[in-house]
Amino acid sequence: MMRLTYDHYYGYDELTQALQAMTVDHAGLAVLSSIGKSNQGRDIWCVTLTNQATGEAGNKPAMYIDANHHAGELVGSMVALYTVDYLLSNYGACPRVTRLLDTTAFYVIPRVTPDGAEHYLTTPDSLRSVPRHYPFLDWEEREGLRPEDIDGDGQILLMRVKDPAGEWKASALDPRAMAVRRPDEHGGEYYRLFPEGRIHEFDGIAVKAAPARYGIDLNRNYPNDWVVEAQQAGSGPHPLSEAESRAMAAFVTAHINIAAGITHHTSGGALLLIPGSRDPRSMPAGDMEALKLLAGVGSELTGFPAIGLFDGFHVDKGKFNRGAYDEWLYLHRGIISFTSELWNLAVRAGVKVWPRVAKTHEEQEQDFVKMLQWTDQELQGTAFERWRPFDHPQLGPVEIGGWKAKWYIQNAPPRFLAAECHKLTQWELAVADTLPHLSLRDLTVRAVPGTTDLYQVSCGVYSTGYLPTSGSDYARDIKLPIPFTVQLETAAGAAEIIGPAKHELTHLPGRCGAGGLFMGYAPGPRTPREVKASWVVRAPAGTKAQIVAATPRAGTARIELTLG
Repeated sequence: MMRLTYDHYYGYDELTQALQAMTVDHAGLAVLSSIGKSNQGRDIWCVTLTNQATGEAGNKPAMYIDANHHAGELVGSMVALYTVDYLLSNYGACPRVTRLLDTTAFYVIPRVTPDGAEHYLTTPDSLRSVPRHYPFLDWEEREGLRPEDIDGDGQILLMRVKDPAGEWKASALDPRAMAVRRPDEHGGEYYRLFPEGRIHEFDGIAVKAAPARYGIDLNRNYPNDWVVEAQQAGSGPHPLSEAESRAMAAFVTAHINIAAGITHHTSGGALLLIPGSRDPRSMPAGDMEALKLLAGVGSELTGFPAIGLFDGFHVDKGKFNRGAYDEWLYLHRGIISFTSELWNLAVRAGVKVWPRVAKTHEEQEQDFVKMLQWTDQELQGTAFERWRPFDHPQLGPVEIGGWKAKWYIQNAPPRFLAAECHKLTQWELAVADTLPHLSLRDLTVRAVPGTTDLYQVSCGVYSTGYLPTSGSDYARDIKLPIPFTVQLETAAGAAEIIGPAKHELTHLPGRCGAGGLFMGYAPGPRTPREVKASWVVRAPAGTKAQIVAATPRAGTARIELTLG
């Protein structure tokens, strides 16, 4: 049996081998499948987890987890892998894990952009999502400074260039840090700051920024509120223009049993609450309560604050990200969903990050130095490359240095990775424990007076989950086609059911929104979380039958009965 370690970030081949080994070792609990191919032909893997002896995954309510919409945000990918490992390793030993896999399905997609992640892992480059030229197909002809590892040390850092007109100076608090030059300041040593790189079509004077080589952002490529590139950077030529986003949308649309989801990102150190494109007060109150309370549980388990996308994520109020995946899950598919922003070095260093507010230059300088001091103590100063001289082929003498951002800022250093994975997995399980589940109770079978073969059958159909049987109130409001039926079944020809055998039911609310302050007296009537289903059946005494209630996001419930 393969034992996984969480002390480094997995490339595509190692990730694939790990997923294959786990699913082979736990064949009754896990199935590995490809939901589609990336632009470069790599499989986008999905692990389906459930105890197949208690029913197929498609007949159970499902928890959905993904990561790595953005190429360099690898912590989420490792969280997803850890989740699969944790569930499989603890089945039969942990009561919670055992109950969840017996009653619930998990769909886990660890790496949405395998091409982008592989490029990020195997080159010095950073990129947003996929290694495809956009929006400039003629990028090779575009002039400007292009990020490049010009000194050959395997990383792309910063360059500082002495210039009497420079905007920056070395900080008096720590010479590694750069401080903004005061408006009235003269007579010192000043610098210009640029990404490490080479200037294409350099005229010997002006240092212009080249456009991004790989500008596609998969998390802006979904249909909700999508707009063109000029209004939303990275949106793509049209919604779902990318192989990866199309595969994701097709998968979710085909799996209507998904009732809740978490999509993992880095590196804000926060749990983000939809909606971001509209005032939460305009959305169903029950859903907004569920989001708030479940994020609160997440905050307790992870230490990350819960931040509303609409009014807390951006410094500029009213700004929001169009075409984002978490909102597509909710607004188009009615799925209660969250975005986690994993890891944040600044927060670890004691810098106040949330709520986001504009800071003065002096405050930013102090924050920077605080981060340096923390990494000196906790990481022996390895996170920041000290400034060192380099003879640039175009600019002459420069200094290269700065944060090793890929492995310290954007992703957790390996020392912290396993703990980051564990606490997020616990929140995922907590969210999965809120999914709706059906149960059948209060069965009655009564002979109709004056008859010998006529029976009245009834039972109660109950919702036992926190979320509604539709997964969300919004799914119900937009009339998402989620069938909910209860049916009396007998062997062919064994009985005559007078009237319809199958009833269409209205979706039942969950416990969400049913609480409130206890004031010592009974609250007023609330929407019931149960419904009575009845049939009249003509059959000989002793005839066997069963009642089956089913809806994709709350699963299937059965109860056996005998007439007479």
